[in-house]
Amino acid sequence: MKPGDLVFIRGTEGVAGPIKKITRSPYTHIAGVAVDDHLLESQAMRKIGYEPVDTYRGVADVYSCTQLTDDQRQKIVDAAKEWLGVRYDYLLFGSLAVRHILGRTVPVYASRRRHICTTLWVDAYRSVGIDLCPGIDYPTPGELASSPLLELVGSY
Repeated sequence: MKPGDLVFIRGTEGVAGPIKKITRSPYTHIAGVAVDDHLLESQAMRKIGYEPVDTYRGVADVYSCTQLTDDQRQKIVDAAKEWLGVRYDYLLFGSLAVRHILGRTVPVYASRRRHICTTLWVDAYRSVGIDLCPGIDYPTPGELASSPLLELVGSY
């Protein structure tokens, strides 16, 4: 795993079941490789912060944007680190649920001062000019995993 790689989690607890059903994806959460053996993630009920990679052993797939230079990788991680300590965006999470349940887009006034797991890393990639999900401002983990710019490099 390299800095900036994305770790997609196949959740099994809490709201993972409904998320899988609603989004029709095995992935319920993502985090990004940030430092050594720690991920940076935005997760409900806590502020954006670090999590040991081993937390997701056995339920994670690692995706990489192979076109990235080492410099871009570091800039992506630095951009994500700027949001350390920021709160989770429950309003955005709710609007994504409505989009998938009802099949219609709900106007979202997402704050760039808050994130959900996907927007943290989508915005970090956008900071170096890479749009992983063109046309989708707020992707779900499944939509992000389908990005043509990401390649599955292994499971963890």
